[in-house]
Amino acid sequence: MAVAYYGSHISEHLVKTPEGYLICKDVPINRIGEQIYTARELQLEGADPDSAVKVYRNEEDVFDPVALASFEGKDVTQTHPPENLTPETQATYSKGHLENVRRVGDSTVADLMIKDPGLISEVENGILREVSCGYTCIYVPYKDGYKQTHIVGNHVAVVPKGRAGH
Repeated sequence: MAVAYYGSHISEHLVKTPEGYLICKDVPINRIGEQIYTARELQLEGADPDSAVKVYRNEEDVFDPVALASFEGKDVTQTHPPENLTPETQATYSKGHLENVRRVGDSTVADLMIKDPGLISEVENGILREVSCGYTCIYVPYKDGYKQTHIVGNHVAVVPKGRAGH
């Protein structure tokens, strides 16, 4: 399984809990459609590592009930960690978690519960306002590129710039 990332903009719907945690409601964490990756990101052997590769994210794969469920309760991180989260690494990187993962139109949407004071400050001050999913998937040759199948969520990173743009 390959590791992949997908990015989007954090929702404007921010609320604080009585404890001071930040809930970012209705955040699009991924969507269907075409995206451009590099051959390096897809770990394509024999290709120029910097060459552009079209990747299709089809409705039946992105909104597969197993794919959607795989993101429920997953950790929120501040930027992507250098490795996927596991029980051994979770405490090092986790800044909160996802909940209420669901489909809305062409996107998967979730509520981010951020518990780390530093990340809360960066989100509230507009320093970090986009997200990028960390997940594993299988790349299958498709049309003029590849499609992602068997998507399994690992984390959602709060980042300066997500792949999908604002």
